[in-house]
Amino acid sequence: MLTIGSLKISPPLVAAPMAGLSHRAFRRLLAELGGVGLYNTEMLSARALRHEAPGKSLHVSRSGGDRPLCLQIFASRPEEIGPAVKQGNVWAPEVWDLNFGCPAPEIVKQGAGSALMADAATARGMAREMRRCVRGPLIFKIRAFRERDRYLELLDVLSGEGADALVIHARAPGEKYGRPARWEKIAAAARRLSLPIIGNGDVRDTADVSRMLETTGCRGVMIGRAAVERPWIFREAATLFGASLPPLVFRRKSDVFLRLARLLSEELPPPRDLYRLREFGVYFARNFKFGHQLWKRIHNAQSMAEAAEKTEEFCCRHCEEDMLHE
Repeated sequence: MLTIGSLKISPPLVAAPMAGLSHRAFRRLLAELGGVGLYNTEMLSARALRHEAPGKSLHVSRSGGDRPLCLQIFASRPEEIGPAVKQGNVWAPEVWDLNFGCPAPEIVKQGAGSALMADAATARGMAREMRRCVRGPLIFKIRAFRERDRYLELLDVLSGEGADALVIHARAPGEKYGRPARWEKIAAAARRLSLPIIGNGDVRDTADVSRMLETTGCRGVMIGRAAVERPWIFREAATLFGASLPPLVFRRKSDVFLRLARLLSEELPPPRDLYRLREFGVYFARNFKFGHQLWKRIHNAQSMAEAAEKTEEFCCRHCEEDMLHE
């Protein structure tokens, strides 16, 4: 059982926060498929969040089905946190998360994300301020240092400042996704700390979910890129826990793509809906042997209707690969 503060997460499967991908339309799609225990917003700037307006924000709006929801922010200074949390509470997220792990250069340059891991005193100050401002369940998401002593020190600092759970992406800052995740770092945190550890990195299918839980001792599994490629992965993995699932209304993988296209059109004005569909298409195309051809069609489409038409044409020619199986 994954428990974050007073909140029980069942099944213990977490949809990762991903810039440009964890938007409301995608969360709606995941809810229709079923199997997610905890949803995440996109990672949001604390400075920008305080200016988001209820009823107008495209970043923090909720669908109703994305419950419980974790609102993740990044910040570079403690004084940015309070105003962000105050404004974010308008949307009543069930969980908050301060990101200590994002390695994107534009985030690190601001002194946020994985830059906060460089100094334990800085990390402590940021974590302490976040805990002071957040009254409910609180997560800190980090990456795993290669250096054992620095890693253990960071774990102790963040757990000592009131975290209810830690998410550990098992790569070090600066390591690319081609480098295998070091699950032993997740296991080390689970052995050292009493609070729940949520593992993240190289989870591609149900077997990986099971193996991560068994070999690391973590209590929850976060899935990111694989969930964009195959949004039904949560539904498949939820069977490990006997979770109740909605009826599967999609017969084909392309049905899932087309449903997201419709949801994006409902949520975003053009051409922003098309831009987000293209981002999704990068991953979705990997479901097919000749997926590069599908991606090219999606990328070159000049409208949502054209992207949907080109996808249907491609998938009709690759119907065996396109089938979804319960």
